Amino acid sequence: MEKVPFRHYRLKEISRLGDIISGMSVTSEQLRVLVVDDDELNRRMMRLLLAREDHDIHVAASGLEALDAIKSLEFDLVLMDLQMPEMDGIETSRRIREWEGEGRHTYIVALTASFLPEKGRELFEAGIDNYISKPFEVEHLRQMMRYGLDHRRLDPQIGAAQDATNTPAGKPDVDYNRGIRQVGGDEGIYRELLGDFIKELPEKLETLQSHYERGDLEALSRAAHNLKGVSSNLGALQLSEYAANLEKQSGGSYTDSLKSLLDETRRISQKLMESASDFLTGTGVYS
Repeated sequence: MEKVPFRHYRLKEISRLGDIISGMSVTSEQLRVLVVDDDELNRRMMRLLLAREDHDIHVAASGLEALDAIKSLEFDLVLMDLQMPEMDGIETSRRIREWEGEGRHTYIVALTASFLPEKGRELFEAGIDNYISKPFEVEHLRQMMRYGLDHRRLDPQIGAAQDATNTPAGKPDVDYNRGIRQVGGDEGIYRELLGDFIKELPEKLETLQSHYERGDLEALSRAAHNLKGVSSNLGALQLSEYAANLEKQSGGSYTDSLKSLLDETRRISQKLMESASDFLTGTGVYS
């Protein structure tokens, strides 16, 4: 399978991209894509690869340019280089998620030459949805484009759920298939991340409780925001919605309803930990 290198790509070799591009058929629907990379040749190459499919391609040479672009236009997919000066891809993604808040959720794919499994958690906590290792295979790019398209189709439902002011209900504890898709279909990596998450969840809940008891609503909002993002990336949509409501309410006054919501978040978290433990030990069923 043809691999496309990013670094050390010689100018005279660009003509070879025609052979690669002619074999690419990503999707018949047009996507608006933002390519974020500090290397000009990389940006040009991605333009060639993606524009052939009639997608609307935009480029940013830095994290700050990417933030400006995100604030100006709605994108279906962001291809984010991780190794950039001044503001790297992880920090850029984190700031994008902070700006988006409870509104839209742009699908972000990290481009990295040195992905380590233990770095996966850092990516997901920053709000990155998926990654491609460099040099990547063209089929992997096709797959990410499909994920971006699928995410666009689902986004109105997700946005409506996140904007709901009522307490969420009726969702499964964890949508495992969604979580596995979020890590590129690698169930092994997903299980590892989910296992780490449920081990750390009690501590995260204690942190929320501590901020509440001290009356530090700003810290409570930040912690809830973090929990919202991580749980959503792992398919724990019900917990993510509770965390989103907690984040929203902690931006206001110190009320009894905030305490009730915090207690309910604990209850949902306990159910999630039991369900996830069954899944990880092979005694649960998911579809």
